[in-house]
Amino acid sequence: MYYLAAAVTVAIVCTVLNLLLTFGVIRKLREHDSLIAAAAAPGPGHSDATLPAGATVAAVSATTLDGRAVSSTHADGALLVGFFSPGCQPCEERIGDFLRYRERTGVAALAVVVDDGDTGPHVSRLSGQVDVVVEPANGAFGTAFRVTSYPALCLVDSAGVVLSGGNTFSELPDLVPA
Repeated sequence: MYYLAAAVTVAIVCTVLNLLLTFGVIRKLREHDSLIAAAAAPGPGHSDATLPAGATVAAVSATTLDGRAVSSTHADGALLVGFFSPGCQPCEERIGDFLRYRERTGVAALAVVVDDGDTGPHVSRLSGQVDVVVEPANGAFGTAFRVTSYPALCLVDSAGVVLSGGNTFSELPDLVPA
């Protein structure tokens, strides 16, 4: 009988010790997860949709639908570059915001539309209001700005340095009109 009582006592002590160790490991894992999330979070003015703020955009150029040459920088100041993809619902919503932002701030704007064969609706909304370039998904502008998702928005200065970028206008600075 004494052996049975001793065995049960040892089993209970081991179980309690196991529970305490498990709770300690869970607490450490939660701390570890929060540290990883904090380290992986992008800094202010940047999401993972484009180059980070402070990065320099590679010099690229293209011809707009109107036949004008454009580049990844704008000699007269900041340039707002928007990347849109046909069939992308958030892109449909951001085009209006893109045009309003440009109108409100007076910043030069370039819209890059991914050519998937159905660029008509995007191009018709943007043409005549901003410069429009149509290029393949891995085109020169998309590669230079490291676009990873659509819509992508990027504000660059005249030297081609990224001021801010992201998927929404809340990630861009509220510029004072020119």
